[in-house]
Order: sequence, then structure tokens, then C-alpha cells
Amino acid sequence: MPSDPVRQREQDLAALGARTFDLLVIGGGVTGCGIARDAALRGFSVALVEKDDFASGTSSKSSKLIHGGLRYLEHAQFKLVFEGTNERALLLKRAPHLVKPLAFLVPAYKMVGRGLLELDVGLWIYDALSKFSSPKLHKTYRGRKILEMEPDLDQENLKGGIVYYDCLTDDARVTLENILDARAEGAVALNHVRVGKLLLGEAGRVLGAEVTDADTGRTQSVRARVVINATGPWSDEVRALVGEAPILKPTKGVHLVIDAERLPVRHAIVMLAHADQRVMFAIPWGEPGKGGRTVLGTTDTFYDGSLDHVSATSADADYLLDTANDYFPTAHLTRDDVLATWAGLRPLLKPNSGLDSASDVSREHHLIERPGFITIAGGKLTTYRRMSAEVVDRAGEQLGRVPPSTTGERNLPGAIGLETQEDVAALAADLVKSGISEQTAAHWAGHYGVRARELARRAADDDGELLDEELGWRMLEVDEAVTHEMARSVVDVLGRRLPLILRARDQGIAAAPKVAARMARHLGWDAERQRKEVDKYAAAVEESRRFRA
Repeated sequence: MPSDPVRQREQDLAALGARTFDLLVIGGGVTGCGIARDAALRGFSVALVEKDDFASGTSSKSSKLIHGGLRYLEHAQFKLVFEGTNERALLLKRAPHLVKPLAFLVPAYKMVGRGLLELDVGLWIYDALSKFSSPKLHKTYRGRKILEMEPDLDQENLKGGIVYYDCLTDDARVTLENILDARAEGAVALNHVRVGKLLLGEAGRVLGAEVTDADTGRTQSVRARVVINATGPWSDEVRALVGEAPILKPTKGVHLVIDAERLPVRHAIVMLAHADQRVMFAIPWGEPGKGGRTVLGTTDTFYDGSLDHVSATSADADYLLDTANDYFPTAHLTRDDVLATWAGLRPLLKPNSGLDSASDVSREHHLIERPGFITIAGGKLTTYRRMSAEVVDRAGEQLGRVPPSTTGERNLPGAIGLETQEDVAALAADLVKSGISEQTAAHWAGHYGVRARELARRAADDDGELLDEELGWRMLEVDEAVTHEMARSVVDVLGRRLPLILRARDQGIAAAPKVAARMARHLGWDAERQRKEVDKYAAAVEESRRFRA
């Protein structure tokens, strides 16, 4: 990968207009980046453009879970569960540094939700649909044994509970590693490049797109034999460029971040909101006292506002906090306990008829196709690889050849040589031996995988300055984000590459000017540009705090 990001970007912008690609992918979320990777690995020539940053939309605002969708069993969506659980098993092998087993605990209360026997039967079906590939099979606990496992749970009418396993991930990193691998296989990929219109030929066939670089304002045409619309919630906007009708009914999901010392959980706790009986989670993000956080989420409500400015409302926050307080009555959580929020949109297909709630809208994906143009809509993070392969198959049919997909057999770049969680732990131990602190080593191994070895080599000549004292993240990582991970703004770095906006107590406000100065070394920013970048980051933080209004 290049070390001069300015020169590389100039070359990539020039490459967009230099030839006709097999595929032009519009949208740099996990599905778009997965499509680019799959297609490049099959030998297709690929270009990808993203109007903001990779994973800047839904793909950095999920619940960060790789799961089969236990609740889909209630709607008899066995195919969706089967696909999800089997993709979960595959991703555990292909990205063990980013996909990690997580124990979920379902407490059972008298007269509330499902009984223990019903939950046990449902989880046997869940395990069977996964072909018993779960990190561990579920187990039922009765009586007060649950309180030994989670002592802060509400004790009144508690009958017991069940522990089962899914996985936790970093959605933005999964997205990024897909596009890094696509680029390594020859794909041209650019963030902060917006599609203005689609190019049409005879009989309305889509021949490419006109795109504009956000930095220079330069506009050029990109020609391709097949254009893929993988823009998630923005799919209707792209479809409108060729006069196609809207197909989406987005729903909003909100998450809150709490200091783990205020809400310490050892498992991901499955909770039913008393207001509407919807399932939500309290998810552990690290250990209390060591920069640990607990995530509360998610909501699921129909959304009709701006696609580019989605935020948590006070009602969203209260809904999540009230449910957490119901299950953890001694916590007494208030809005003042919320360190950060994130809000994203699910690009779900419009239902054929009215539904009682947003949660009833199907999570299945759909492909809509015409000559030279394919839209992929719906779906979920867990099955992105399977969806991507299906899209490339369909594009290949239009191109006249369909080589087999190889993404099921190929690890993501950070996992080359890693097979298990034990391998990741051994990598962290090796980093400690090279002089890296245990906290930083664990972060690097679980964030970059084997790419952390190069960071450790560079750390020998680095002053060791920290981005955040509590988290242990280092300024050296800003260099990595700019020179090797295509970060173009302070928001790119602190919002996704090193998401202080979600994890730091001040959401990265204090670090932002230092990050801008560090980026300026690589990108040639003057003082005015640095100031604007800091202001944009402050605006992003403010949007995440809008629920306080």
C-alpha cells in the first residue's frame, strides 16, 4: 500500500476516467466494499466511489453484532437464521481479530416474555440451524445462579435464564478491510467522491456515472459495463437518477454508550422493553475501569427525515434508559450518564401491507436489475459477504462470465495467518514482548490483526504520544489511518478509524486539533484547513449529543 496519500489519490482519480471498468460500485458501505472485493478477486476490473467515507453510513452504526437473528425464529424466518448463523461461523474463521465470540444472557421473569422451556426449545432450533457451529452451545440456568453471573439484575420474579453465543465485531473495520483487500487486488476505490448523474445509452442502458471529487471539485465520467447501486438508505436517490420508483422504508436504530462502571455487565443482556416488548441489548465493550463501556441498543422506528443527518432524540434515549433501569434497578441511569450515541438507518424494503411496527419489516435483501444496473437493498451486516457474492454473480451474468467466488476461503487482510482467538491473543503477547503496553497491544491485535506488527516496528521511532490516556490509543495510528487506510478528514479518523467519538469521555474533542495537525503533515493542509476540519468534527460530536436538547 502507498505511503504518499496525496499522490495515490491523484493517480486513483485519473484512473477513474482512463478506461471502461467491468463494474462500477456506488457506495462504500460493507456491502459495496464486499462487492468490490469479491469482484476483484474474480478477476473483474472494479471501481468504487463513496460520497462520504467508507462505512460512514449504516455500516458504522449497526449494533456491531455478527449473529443469526434469534428473534427471526418468532416469524419462522428459518432461511434468514440459517444464512446468518453459517456466515457467523465463516467470519469467525476469516476475521478472528475482528469477530469475537460473545455470551448473551436471556433472563426469564415470571409473567414477562418467554418461559425457560420455550426459550430452551427456540435455542435448540437456533443451534441446529447453525449446524451446531456456535462458539458454545446454549445452557439453561435456574434460580439465583443467574444472579451470581449478573449480580445487578433485577431479582424480583427472576426464574432463571439462558446463556447462548453470537459474536461482537467492529463494523467499520470489517468494511475497511474489505476495501483494502479489493485495492490490493487492483480495484480503484475512492471515498469523498459523489455521483451526480448516471450515464445512459441506447434503450436506457446504464453505461457509467458522472462523479465529483469533494476536495478539488473536479468532475469526470466513469464508464462501466455494469453499475452496482449499493448505497443502502440512499438507494432510492440513486435509482431516481434513472427514473426508478422508491423501494425503501428505512427504520432508525439508536445506541447509547455508558461508562461500564455505571452499568457493569459480563454478558450481553437480552432485554424486553416494557413499553412495546421489543428486544434490545446491554452489550459489554471492554472491562470496567479500563476504558470499558456498555452499549444500550437498539431502537427500531420508521424514519422519514434527512438521510445525511440522523441522530438520537430525547425520546430514543429515554426509551433505552428506561428499559435498562427496569432490568438494573440500582443503576438509576439518566441522560447525564450517556457518554455518546450513534444512530443509523436500516435500508429495508417497503412492506406490501401495513405492519404494526418497524421491527416487523423483513430484513431479507433483494436485487433489482436492469441492463447495466443492479440495486442491492435490505439485508444485514452478518450476511454481507453472501449478499456481495450474489450481486457479483448477477453482474457476471450480464458480463457473460461468472467465475466462482473465493471470499469464503480467503481471510481478510488483518487475519492472514490467524485462525483462532488464541492466535490473536498470541499476537498481542508478541507485541508486548516488543515493548508495547498490554493495553495498546490488545487494541492493536484486535484492531489491525497482523498489520499490527508493522505498527510495532514503526513505534520504535515514535514518541509514544497518546490520543487518549484512558484508552491507550496512540497518535502513531493517525499516520496509519491517513497513509494506509485512506482517511481524508478528522471525522474519518476519529469517527471510524479510531472512533473516539464513541468511546472517549469527551468524544475526542481534545484530541481533534492534534489529529488535524498530524494529518496536515501527510495531506499538506494549511492552518485554515486544519481549523475547518476541527470544526466539522465538533459538529459531528454535537449531532451525536442532540438528544440532550
